[in-house]
Amino acid sequence: MVNDWLTELLYGVGNFFLNPLLYWALLLTLFVSSRRIRKERINFGTKVFAFRKEWTGTWPLSVIFGILLTAVSIGAGIVIAPPVVLLVSVVTIVLTILLQFTWLSAAYIFGFSFLLAVGAAPYASDYLPAGWAVDIAGLNWISFALIMSIIMLAEAVLLLRTKREDTLPELVKGPRGRWIGQHRFRKLLFIPFFLLVPAGAIEPFAPWWPFFHLNGTSYGLLLVPLLTGINGIAKGRPAFMEARQQGKAIFVLALFTLALSAAGIYMYYLSIAAFVAALIGREAITLYFRNKDRKRAFYYTESSEGMFVLAVIPDSPADRLGLLPGERIEKVNGIRIATERSFYEAIQSNSQYCKMEIRDEQGEIRIKQRAMYEGEPHELGIIFVQEQHKQAAPISS
Repeated sequence: MVNDWLTELLYGVGNFFLNPLLYWALLLTLFVSSRRIRKERINFGTKVFAFRKEWTGTWPLSVIFGILLTAVSIGAGIVIAPPVVLLVSVVTIVLTILLQFTWLSAAYIFGFSFLLAVGAAPYASDYLPAGWAVDIAGLNWISFALIMSIIMLAEAVLLLRTKREDTLPELVKGPRGRWIGQHRFRKLLFIPFFLLVPAGAIEPFAPWWPFFHLNGTSYGLLLVPLLTGINGIAKGRPAFMEARQQGKAIFVLALFTLALSAAGIYMYYLSIAAFVAALIGREAITLYFRNKDRKRAFYYTESSEGMFVLAVIPDSPADRLGLLPGERIEKVNGIRIATERSFYEAIQSNSQYCKMEIRDEQGEIRIKQRAMYEGEPHELGIIFVQEQHKQAAPISS
C-alpha cells in the first residue's frame, strides 16, 4: 500500500512538469514585470521595484493553501480526470492572454471552465481525443465547486494581507490634463496541490473513499498547478486600504460559495448555484469598488501645500528615513516647498543634514531627520507626482 502511494507520488510530480500552466505562469510574470519596469522608467525615469515584485511575499500562502487543497482533495477522495485539469489550465491561459491578473480570480477560471464542461464538451467529442469529452462532461460539480471556493479564499487572504509597500505607483493624466498618481495592487499566487485521478495503483482503503469519484476502482496522484491573482487600481485613497476592503467582500463571497458547494452533497443542483454566485458576485464586487473609486477625489495629486509622496524606492535614503507613500512633505530644512525644484533646493541648503516636516494620512505633522552622505541629496529615492518623461497613457479603469 505504501509503495503504491510512493509510486503514484513520483508519477504525479513528474507529470506536473508537463502542464503548460507551469510555464505560462513563468512567462506571464516575465512579461508583466518587464512591462511594469518599462512603464516605471517612462513615468519616473527609474525602476521603482524589483523584477520579482509580483511574486514577493506570496510563497507562504502558496504552501498553506497547497497543503489545504491536498488534504481536502485526498482526504475527501475528490477525483478529477486529467482532461478537466487541462481544461482549467487552458482557460487560465486564455483569460490571462492580455498579460493582466484581472481575470485570474477562481470565480472566473472555474466558472468558465464549468460552463465549457457542461455546455460545450458534449458537442466536442469529434474534436477531442477518445474519452476526453465524456470525462469533461462527467465532471463532479460538487468537488469542482469546493476547489473553486477554497481558491477564492486564498484570493481573499491575498487581498487582506496587502501592505502599503506592496502596491505599485503609476502616473497618468487626469480628465483635465493634470498629472495625477494612482496605485495598483497586483499579485500572482501559484498553488500546487495533489489531486486524485482515475486509473492508478492506489486502491480504495475505506467503503466511502473516494467520496467524489469517477468510474474506476483504482486511482493515482497528480500534482496540479493552479493560478490565482489580484489586480486593481486606487486613485481616490491608498491602494492597500482598497485591496483590504475588496478582500473582505471576496472572503464573504467565498464562504457563501463554499456553503453552497457543501450543501450540494444533499441537493446536487446547489453546486451549480455556487458557480453562478461566484461569477455574478465576483463581477459585482469589481464593478462596485471600481465605480466607488471613480467618484472619489484624486488622492495623489499636485498641491500648493507641499509635495505628495507617490512612492519610495526600496532601500533608498528616503526608505531608511521612514517616508511613506501618501504622505505630504511640507517643509525641508525649515523651508516650505511646493515643487520638486524647491524640494531639492531646500535639500541642498544643508547637504550634510536633512530635516523634513511631513503631514501623514491622519493630518498629523511628524518630523523626520537624518545625516546626509555624499550623493544622497540627488538620490533620495522619493517619487513625486510630476510630469513624466514621456507621454502617459489615459487613466486605467
